Amino acid sequence: MLVRGLSTSYLEEGAGPVLLLVHGNLTTFRSWRRVIAEFRSTHRVVAVSLPGYGSTSPQADVELGTTVAFLTHFLDALSIDEAVVVGHSAGGLIAATFALRNPGRVRRLVLADSAGLGRAVNPAAILTSLVPTPVANAVVSAMLLPGGSIPLVLLDVLQLRRPWRVSPREWLEQARALQARTVLSTSFKAVRTSIGLTGQRRDYVFVDRLGELRMPTLVIWGVTDDVFPVWQAVRAVRKLPLGRLALLVGSGHIGYLDSHAEFIDFLSPFVRDELDPLPATVDGGLTERDGDGGEPR
Repeated sequence: MLVRGLSTSYLEEGAGPVLLLVHGNLTTFRSWRRVIAEFRSTHRVVAVSLPGYGSTSPQADVELGTTVAFLTHFLDALSIDEAVVVGHSAGGLIAATFALRNPGRVRRLVLADSAGLGRAVNPAAILTSLVPTPVANAVVSAMLLPGGSIPLVLLDVLQLRRPWRVSPREWLEQARALQARTVLSTSFKAVRTSIGLTGQRRDYVFVDRLGELRMPTLVIWGVTDDVFPVWQAVRAVRKLPLGRLALLVGSGHIGYLDSHAEFIDFLSPFVRDELDPLPATVDGGLTERDGDGGEPR
């Protein structure tokens, strides 16, 4: 499918209300397969590949506004007027910005270990953002050599608390994605654009605008997330008019993979059920769960 001249790939299954899934940096739209399988019986589930992240053509830049505009045009191309939008990591920042700009098109919003909720970020991301472009290009070239993507795969392992819960197919797809120059280059550009010496850049932090998000919003977070600290989630829910907090006690940054069942336990009622009109409070309504307990179109 063409979206404003970009060849665009996505996964779609099911029929009914639309559930839109937006992936983060250094992950792919295919990582949502198990989430798609959970909701295809009740929803039209769509997982889009963002520009430059595999199977979708890159854009001229990776600025937040450009990516949000792409998402808007993508939904227009599919004649989707309204959706429940789920965003993970950088995808959460994109989803929230889309909701701020198009509040009438987002029925409910889910922010999973989302970027943009504070300046704090793992120091490794800051160091990556400071790498000069020529050096970054050389690193990308090195990663394309046999075995060169192993460090990034190991980085994925470190972000997971239970990597054995990730299927061999998911590992294989992730390894293949990290063997593409465009995906690696786009990921480096995205980090340099959104992060600087003092952490997440101010114009990429939307925490002061959370009060404008009037739709029910679920914040799901791994308690041991070492990319974005869990206190950002707690603070965000206090600022959201209809915010709910779900903590995955045994999970890191990618909870929908290594704590999938627990992630779905929180996500499913929020997506499928009628909600209490009163927002949950952080002090009395903090929710926790122990982490133990389709084809491209």
